[in-house]
Amino acid sequence: MTLRHSRRIVQGFAIHSLANDRVAVSIAPELGGRIVSLKDRVSGREWLDGWAPAGRRRIWQPPDPADYATGPGAGIDECLPTVLPCRHRGKTLPDHGELWNRAPAFDPAAAKAGVFECRWSLRSLPLDFERRISLDGQRVRFEYRIVNRADQPTPFLWAWHPLFSWRQGDEIRFPRAVKSCVSPGGEPLPWPIAANGADLSRARFPKGAIPAAKVFAGPLSKGAAEIRSKRGARISITWPAEFLPYAGIWITRGFWQGLHHWAIEPTNAPVDRLADLNHRDPRSEWMLMPRETREWTLLVGVLPAV
Repeated sequence: MTLRHSRRIVQGFAIHSLANDRVAVSIAPELGGRIVSLKDRVSGREWLDGWAPAGRRRIWQPPDPADYATGPGAGIDECLPTVLPCRHRGKTLPDHGELWNRAPAFDPAAAKAGVFECRWSLRSLPLDFERRISLDGQRVRFEYRIVNRADQPTPFLWAWHPLFSWRQGDEIRFPRAVKSCVSPGGEPLPWPIAANGADLSRARFPKGAIPAAKVFAGPLSKGAAEIRSKRGARISITWPAEFLPYAGIWITRGFWQGLHHWAIEPTNAPVDRLADLNHRDPRSEWMLMPRETREWTLLVGVLPAV
């Protein structure tokens, strides 16, 4: 497949795009390295919320960088070192971490060569974080690297944070072994039909129920999930469960900011606050040893209808 790179200005922000015959992905480097568009070029489906239609694009700098609700709530960004705000080692960690609102070091030459390279050095914790995005046929490859700069163990909470567009008839599918989930507080729950009758796999809520949910699936033996549309277009997500044994599921049907979207969030722990982790367990998925480097790859497949 022929790979093409382009750059244009949208609402005052530089947007870099990579595209082949099957898929197109676009990034706004100065907006926290946010992926603003992930498009199936065969079916025409835009998989990320906030980019289509063009007349209602949500793309702006947050007026309050510590409050995620002042941002566009769109596309794909990275939550590190926490998802919800909390206190850790005497520091206040901001809402959804400190990357989503900070421009990374971005390499335009690498982008022209077909790779979106972003690098951040965290201020709140002694961590360096890198992300490389490239196209591999009908797949988008996300390659990650995190480094502990310190001479002592350092905990971290990372969550991939994609806000997918939701359409009537869409369905989230996990491997058949996934039959339960947990609330952010650790309460066991059934999957996909909640106790109140909501079908979380289809974002359907009974009348009178709060039209939103956040749960965690896992621990998983296989990191895999899929969203399948009513018309058959599909998007798959695979990741290494040995590093990321959980997947957060976030759904809002108009409850948050009046938006209708949902997320599948591979993560290293079933909590939203770094402060809620057991920081005394040095063998856990959320603890980096002194000077440790950890790497993983997440693959997003834009798949034909079946």
